[in-house]
Amino acid sequence: MEKIPITRNGYRNLLKELIYLRRTVRPQALEELQEARMFGIKWENQQYLLAREKHNIIQNKINDLEQKLTHCEVFVGRKYYCKQVGFGTIAVIRNIDTGEQREYQLVGPYESDVSNGKLSIDSPVGRSLLGRHEGEEITVYTPGGIRIYRIVAIQF
Repeated sequence: MEKIPITRNGYRNLLKELIYLRRTVRPQALEELQEARMFGIKWENQQYLLAREKHNIIQNKINDLEQKLTHCEVFVGRKYYCKQVGFGTIAVIRNIDTGEQREYQLVGPYESDVSNGKLSIDSPVGRSLLGRHEGEEITVYTPGGIRIYRIVAIQF
C-alpha cells in the first residue's frame, strides 16, 4: 500500500479528532444505547434503533480515521530553499481569464480543504502545480473546463 503524505498539523488534527471520538463521543453513544436497551431490544423501540445507528456511525468514523492514520506518512519539509512548488509549499496563483488571485498550500488528500486554502496534490490544479516555478503558466483541465493560471509567488 502506498503511503499518503500529510503535514504535521494535518496528522495532529486527525489524531485529535480520533481521540475525541474515542474518549468523549463513543462513551456517550454507548450510554444512550445501554439506556435504550432497558426498554427492550425490539423493532418497535425507536430509541434503541436510533442509538444503535448513532453508535454504528461513530464506530465507522473511528475505523476510517484509524485507517487513514495507518496509511499516512508525515512529510516534514525540505532541507534547502528552492523556488519550486512542492508538498507543503504555499503557491499564490492568478487565474488569467478572471484575474482572481488565490493562495493555496499543497497538502495531502486527507487534509485538503479548498475553502481554507489547502489544496490536495491529487486534485487537477495540485498535480499541475507540482514542480513548477514562479512566473510559469499552467493549463488545467478541470471538470468545469480549461483554466489557465500563472504562478505569482511561492512561499514556505
